[in-house]
Amino acid sequence: MNMEINPSEYKILIVDDVMSNVLLLKVLLTNEKFAIATASNGRQALEQVEKENPDLVLLDVMMPDMSGFEVAQHLKSNPNTADIPIIFLTALNSTADIVKGFQVGANDFISKPFNKEELIIRVTHQISLVAAKRLILSKTEELQRDKLYSVIAHDLRSPMGSIKMVLNMLILNLPSEKIGAEMYELLTMANQTTEDVFSLLDNLLKWTKSQIGKL
Repeated sequence: MNMEINPSEYKILIVDDVMSNVLLLKVLLTNEKFAIATASNGRQALEQVEKENPDLVLLDVMMPDMSGFEVAQHLKSNPNTADIPIIFLTALNSTADIVKGFQVGANDFISKPFNKEELIIRVTHQISLVAAKRLILSKTEELQRDKLYSVIAHDLRSPMGSIKMVLNMLILNLPSEKIGAEMYELLTMANQTTEDVFSLLDNLLKWTKSQIGKL
């Protein structure tokens, strides 16, 4: 997936009880310009997710207090955190662990000891997916907004058109000598205003239609 992403806009939470692993991952990912948060156990990981709102969690499987699998289960059972992608860090390459990981909602696995290139590729891939999802959401919101404008412009155009017609008829049938200069001027102003509003709505309708067409 070749989406241009700006790594500094994305935050990664690194969770590992071995400090040297945390530091190594932090250095590798900071070099790639990602924003980083860290945690050294499961409870801290859950607190950090709430506080830091990361875009991706790198989660060690084997930790003393709570396993990575348990942390993942907590995150996935909470609607606020269920969509955050998780990459498990595991020294265990057993099929059973990988199956268990996917059951609790893993998006990917990285085996220890880390291969730097593999780590960067897997992390960047998950972040690209996050970026793509955001883009789709923002485009959907734009589309809904433009549709709303379109409906408003369309619905207002018809009554404005009627008012415009009535005022045109009045001006034709009520010359200033009949109703006096002052009333005639007011009528002319009202007529001009409705013409302007009508043309504004017309332009808004054309613009929203072209925006919707583009999207």
